[in-house]
Amino acid sequence: MSSLEVDPAVLQATGRRLRAAVEVARDVRSERAALTGLVTDSGHDRLSESVRTFLDRWAHGIGCLIEDADTLATMLTEAGTVYADVEGSIAQACDPVG
Repeated sequence: MSSLEVDPAVLQATGRRLRAAVEVARDVRSERAALTGLVTDSGHDRLSESVRTFLDRWAHGIGCLIEDADTLATMLTEAGTVYADVEGSIAQACDPVG
C-alpha cells in the first residue's frame, strides 16, 4: 500500500510561485499591441501580417494558460491551507495537555 505525504508549506509556496508566473505571462500578453506596432512599422506587409497572426494565436494560447495556471495556483494554495489546518486540528486533538 502506498502513502501520500503532503507538505502544506510547499503547496502554498508552489501556488504563490505559479501566481507570480501568471502575472509575468499577463505582462507579456499585454505587450502584444506594442509588438504588433513595431512590426507594422517594418514596411513589409507579409511580415507584418505573419507576425500579427502569430501574436493573435499566441495571445489566445497564453490566455488559456493564464486561466488554467491561475486556477491551479488557487487550488494549490487553498489545499496547503486546508492540510495545515487539518494537521493543526489533529495535533490539538491528540495533545494530552490541551
